[in-house]
Amino acid sequence: MKGKNWLMASLMCLSLPANSASQFKPIEVRDAELALLRGRYVLPDRIVYFGITMSSVWQNSAGQAVGAMVSLLVDGKAEPSLHISYIDQSGDGSPVTPGTGQITGGAGLNNVQGVVQSVRSAGDFNDAQNNLSITISQADTTAPAATGQAWDGSGQFSNAAGDVQVTSNAAGLKVALQAAGQGYTQQQIGGGNISQQANISGSLNNVRNLATLNVALRDRPLNTQLANCTFEQLRALRPTGY
Repeated sequence: MKGKNWLMASLMCLSLPANSASQFKPIEVRDAELALLRGRYVLPDRIVYFGITMSSVWQNSAGQAVGAMVSLLVDGKAEPSLHISYIDQSGDGSPVTPGTGQITGGAGLNNVQGVVQSVRSAGDFNDAQNNLSITISQADTTAPAATGQAWDGSGQFSNAAGDVQVTSNAAGLKVALQAAGQGYTQQQIGGGNISQQANISGSLNNVRNLATLNVALRDRPLNTQLANCTFEQLRALRPTGY
């Protein structure tokens, strides 16, 4: 029986054209083809909710902290909600030494398309982090309740640690934080890019720029509509040789 199987396999190999080996070689899909497929495998009725959360927090050597968190949530009914909450921490009352470090350059970071993250420090014993995370989950639950106050297009908050502003920028959101005598940080999303920057001129500071993209999808079996959607995307690649 095994001999018969080997004989059939040999006959099949002999029947292939001489250049058949190239037909089975992996072919890299060009960016143009990938762009046609981007974002087209999720049907609208499968999205439970989509959300973006941005937070920027600066804590100085005395434990004083200032910051803001902005949350954008769009549920399955396409009803967006935008809320903002501020971070205020008094600290231990010890004096804060103004920073004397000088940070120069970096203007080109504002012209980068895509994701750009930078941390530059001209002081000592600083701790800074930029982080972007994307979470895709399967859930048949409703969207989480919004926290904070409804955002009306702009917001500002100040305390002893500094000043933070939240504004709309290039069809997106921007969080700019100026720490008193210690430096500044900014975080923005929209206009084709995500940017997170921290510039520290003082010492003993703790800086965090965090952004999270959450997508919850309804767990549904493969149906005719989803199968047809997938087939149409694959068929679009046929004229290009795939």
